[in-house]
Amino acid sequence: MNRPSATSAVSVAVSGVPANEDATSSACSVFSACRQLLALTLRRQLFSRQTLVGIGLTVLCCLIVLAWDRQKEPTPKKFAEQIVVPIYIAFLMPVLSIGYGASVVGGEREDRTLIYLLITPIPRSWIYVVKYLSANALVAGWAAGTLVAMCLLAGEHGRHALQPFLAASLLGSVAYAGLFLLLGTLFRHGTVISLAYWFFLEVLFGNMPGIIKRVSVAYYVRCIIYDAGSELDLGPRGRVAREMFLPISGHAAIIVLATSIALLLIVGLSVFSRREYRDLS
Repeated sequence: MNRPSATSAVSVAVSGVPANEDATSSACSVFSACRQLLALTLRRQLFSRQTLVGIGLTVLCCLIVLAWDRQKEPTPKKFAEQIVVPIYIAFLMPVLSIGYGASVVGGEREDRTLIYLLITPIPRSWIYVVKYLSANALVAGWAAGTLVAMCLLAGEHGRHALQPFLAASLLGSVAYAGLFLLLGTLFRHGTVISLAYWFFLEVLFGNMPGIIKRVSVAYYVRCIIYDAGSELDLGPRGRVAREMFLPISGHAAIIVLATSIALLLIVGLSVFSRREYRDLS
């Protein structure tokens, strides 16, 4: 029983190759494959219908900002209340997240190309991490770029609002991307389910009084914006509006979103690693 190990030890000593060369080579191969998969996913998502929709919506939002800037007395507070919260936070950010987040795995299922990815030597957990990183890079990059463009077009009033709102938009877009990626992993028609979630939980429940709106991502993003924009006197107008919205502190909202992002990643890894996609066969 000791002869093979002695023989291999002699071979290693003669060749000067470490005993763990195979493991190191395998890890390097997997890492290289993940890097290529990340580049392929980013390229595939960029040259897609989602990008065309994103371009159209971004141009539309920029035109709205240009029209808004023509009013008599534009202020940073009005820009935040009339443009950033209702148009960017409540509409553009979730739509961009649905387009890229739900389709990064859901699109593979619909095109029946996911089965070829699952039979590769790349571990499933690594595949999901690559998809997660690509979705977050696209959603966060696009959302941040759009916010910067909108703030620059709004002139001085927009630039004054950019710094306190940029961190909130990045955190919210990452949370949205992780959520819709999970929905696309769980359900065959993930984009439809994501749209239903956005309409009922984000739009409908988000405007209801009480704490039911706390199931929406936009609620916590708005709390962060209201806290960051305290110098601009942002927030629900009047006692009734504040009692209906029931805001929490910006620090608490950041903790909730950060915890949600971590939980969504863990749940997504667990589901993708164990799920059998029988619809692909």
